[in-house]
Amino acid sequence: MNKILKPYTIIPPELYIERDADRQVDNIIRDMGRPGYVLVSRQMGKTNLLLNAKRRLENEETIFGYIDLSNPFENVRGCFENIVDTVLETNEDILSDVQETIKNNRRQQNDTPPFKQHTNELRLILKHIKGKLIIILDEIDALTKKNYSDQIFAQIRSVYFSRANYKELENLTYILSGVVEPNEIIKDPKISPFNIGEKIFLNDFSKNEFEQFVGKSKLQLTQTNKDRIFFWTNGNPRITWDVCAEIENRFSDKVISQSEIDYLISEMYLTTFDRPPIDNIRELVKNDRELRNAIIEIAYKKGNEVSDKIKSKLYLSGITNFNGNNDVHIKNEVIKQSLSLDWIKQIEEEDKGLIKLALEFYEKEDYSESLSYFKKFLENNSFESRVESLYYYFMGSAAYHISDFQKALEYLNLTKFNNEDNYYYISLNLNGLVNFYSGNIDESLSLLQSVIDTKQGDEIYVRALLNYGSIAIKSDINKYADKAIKIFEDVTNEVGFETSKLEEDFIREVKAISFYNLAQINGKKNKPDVVIEYYESSLKLSRPNMKPIVYVGLYNAEKEDRRKNNILTKIINEIVENELHPVQYDPEKQMTFNLDHLKEILILSFLRSYSDFEKLKPWLHFLGEKSLSEHLYDLGLFSIHSEQDWNTAIAIFNKIYNNFNNNEYNVDEIVKFNTLQLLAFVDTAKRKEYISLFSHKRIKQIDYLDFSIFANYIATLINQKQYNQSLKYIHIINSVKNEISKELQINYLAIYNLELNAHYCLKNYEIVRKKAKEILDLCNDETIKKQKSNLLGDTGLETIRKNAESVLYPQIRDTQPIVVSKTYGRNDFIKVKYKDDRIIEKIKYKKVEDDINQGKCIIVNE
Repeated sequence: MNKILKPYTIIPPELYIERDADRQVDNIIRDMGRPGYVLVSRQMGKTNLLLNAKRRLENEETIFGYIDLSNPFENVRGCFENIVDTVLETNEDILSDVQETIKNNRRQQNDTPPFKQHTNELRLILKHIKGKLIIILDEIDALTKKNYSDQIFAQIRSVYFSRANYKELENLTYILSGVVEPNEIIKDPKISPFNIGEKIFLNDFSKNEFEQFVGKSKLQLTQTNKDRIFFWTNGNPRITWDVCAEIENRFSDKVISQSEIDYLISEMYLTTFDRPPIDNIRELVKNDRELRNAIIEIAYKKGNEVSDKIKSKLYLSGITNFNGNNDVHIKNEVIKQSLSLDWIKQIEEEDKGLIKLALEFYEKEDYSESLSYFKKFLENNSFESRVESLYYYFMGSAAYHISDFQKALEYLNLTKFNNEDNYYYISLNLNGLVNFYSGNIDESLSLLQSVIDTKQGDEIYVRALLNYGSIAIKSDINKYADKAIKIFEDVTNEVGFETSKLEEDFIREVKAISFYNLAQINGKKNKPDVVIEYYESSLKLSRPNMKPIVYVGLYNAEKEDRRKNNILTKIINEIVENELHPVQYDPEKQMTFNLDHLKEILILSFLRSYSDFEKLKPWLHFLGEKSLSEHLYDLGLFSIHSEQDWNTAIAIFNKIYNNFNNNEYNVDEIVKFNTLQLLAFVDTAKRKEYISLFSHKRIKQIDYLDFSIFANYIATLINQKQYNQSLKYIHIINSVKNEISKELQINYLAIYNLELNAHYCLKNYEIVRKKAKEILDLCNDETIKKQKSNLLGDTGLETIRKNAESVLYPQIRDTQPIVVSKTYGRNDFIKVKYKDDRIIEKIKYKKVEDDINQGKCIIVNE
């Protein structure tokens, strides 16, 4: 079989794939109105783009001159003459007469300025031909090394403006090509920027263009394999060509598998990283900190924050495609993996040193990175004695800010400050906070009291006061409550301050925090008028990035709907008008607008006022680049995990459910499955629909929710005497038994017990006995005995055991088997009816368990 994908320098026409850039070049040559500038990274096919245009469009009337400037001349005259000579020599059959004239003129007029000589020579050529002259200047960035680069661009500009005097120049145009912007080549700032050119961006193959290339290559690839290659290359021409060529070499006589494609690409590009274009891209990134920082931003989903200048640099380095919007991402998986964060960190370490990096990241409040560099340094080194305590303090502070309180205590206990060091009391204050979050309330308050007792009146003293008061009210220990109130009242009245030691902005901030805390305390005491007064006092003093939190407090305190709506609107306006950006959660800055506050406000606006939610939609990107439905699903989970607020979560999930087919929500299969699962967990009406989806399109591992949904639905069917239907659903959950993780196997006891009951009601006694034995074997399994199950609760296992025993050992019990229609976990939601006819819906079983056991209420779920 003849090899098709040979290592060509110039791609033959039968393998060339035209892209948008080809069509743009055609338009420039057709219109002749302005020069074109092909702006693209190396190894993207720009030379083939230009030569393909020459190959296709050159004829008796339209001639081309292709000049490679990578070997530039020593002076501008030599460069100009080389351009003209190349046009003459490559079109000798048409321009032989002109060639002789130009040679004679050069001998006779050697004192003519280079610029004037070049214009005259071009005019001679244009007068001699019937149609157009297109001059292609490739590798124009090579002119950066020459002092005459400005004259080249000035001459090109002059051609277009001189058309008013010399009509023949209307038949001349230029196509330039390079990897830097023309204005970066121009050295003299007094020269006008080269802004007359039309940029031509050469992006990767689209999926359709990629399919065309594979077709021309004659490779016998399945659609799955083509999709896998495109997953890795995303149409990068050089990588696509080389990968397909290698497949042609190795697999011409057999079908390649997906795993073989993955291995091949890893071997080619992700082992030694020495193949183009990866080698060139990594070298550029290694030598450019701006590129490294941009790649880190992209990795953390902050590509929209990259400046236009850096976007251009990323494109010209071959890392991204040009798409004209803020959606900045690394163009394909090969390049993405070759520019891993681990590799970039390694470069940074070599470039700066570990301690310097640790301190830089600490200064930027990137505490996780800071801590990792400190720890890496300590793997093979130790701190110098003069900075040891300071660096351990930084490590403790960094661990505290990322909520690793155990490590924070370890590092802070290694500090050895004396009370004359600046950091002695700062460290005590931090130690107090860390002890609080570690659950050591008394130790925490004792450490903070040590700072307060100094009565220094400075910032660290005031912060210790605030921290003491905040911890006191959060601890719910009555003996500290009165002291907390006095602290906050003293702060609001500036008692104990030495204002000369404090910034005015700091005083306003701590007073705002104190008013806020007083509002919180009085809210618990059910004093609504005082609460609102304190919140309003806090608002007057709060910085813009504190106000949303205070407004939320005011919103929750207000009872009247109209006022609540007005407050919500104020919250939204505060965020939008001040363009507030939420920060990561920081235990030391709990009143600074953070991501959790944003989530809370998004939930309020989504459920109460969709028009206000619309205003906040741009803020969703701070929570990651996701569809609207994914964001809403995450907000529902946030309500459950952070607030234990299932009612709000279910309201959100129902909104998603009702918009499954709404394009704005863009609900994918994962969101649909997860949403329906959580709804089915609490809503009887959704269980059948979810189980149907589970049976046909299950997309994740089985979890506790699935057992609860199946057990409750099956129990409902048994209660309704639909025994055969119940066995159908029992079969579905039993069919996936081999996929269940070990820690969930105990939940099958609930399913087996229901199965036993269904067969008993159908009088399938042989099956009942077999199932009872299976249940007892499982109950006696040592592994099962150690497992916990919310579904079975504290007594469910024993109840199920007795049910099975009553079948196998009738001499022990002469009653019929105990039919447990439904087994409830302590966190399952139920509906109960009390003796006074009160009905409470969607309440957790554990909250009414005592009332059920005492006969005060009964479960009326179905």
